[in-house]
Amino acid sequence: MRPNLKKVISLFAPDVDGQSKWVTVESVIESGLKWTSNGNIRRGVAFNVSEFYWEFKRHKNTVIEMRLVGHNTERAFQQNIRRDIVDELRQQTRSNFAPDCIVPLVENDKEIDHRWGRKDDPQFIHIGDTKQQSIDDFQLLSHSHNQFKREQCKKCVETNVRYDGVCYNTCIGCPLAQPELYRD
Repeated sequence: MRPNLKKVISLFAPDVDGQSKWVTVESVIESGLKWTSNGNIRRGVAFNVSEFYWEFKRHKNTVIEMRLVGHNTERAFQQNIRRDIVDELRQQTRSNFAPDCIVPLVENDKEIDHRWGRKDDPQFIHIGDTKQQSIDDFQLLSHSHNQFKREQCKKCVETNVRYDGVCYNTCIGCPLAQPELYRD
């Protein structure tokens, strides 16, 4: 059993239906589950434990409590990035994120993320399978650029209006996904 799944089951103690009581963020931290200011919850799944459906209580857009609300029997999108791709991107010293320049990165500020915000789109569904991933599906970013891109991708998925104001429902050609297309 994966370590995070084991910790979630121990802390949340779901019943036979996969439901639990509300658990505070403080209890999560005390349990040894990694909790940061960003990146704990992706696509409604906490700690990459997709075996359950999650519900979150927020105060001023900050998660304060969470609980399990049932077993998830659907195949969840996997966020894993193949090790050779991670290693190759980590060797780079500059991000390709900013369209008008190449941003230098310090080692402890490097983050690797999917280029495509619409990971469920048939064009990009392959990146959920590590055997089908290509280095071109990912980009090296600073933490702040990654947070900015993540928020813009969420807005785009919700509204079908890309970061650059174009009404599209694809990531192809988006300056955040393919900044190299916008350099002189």
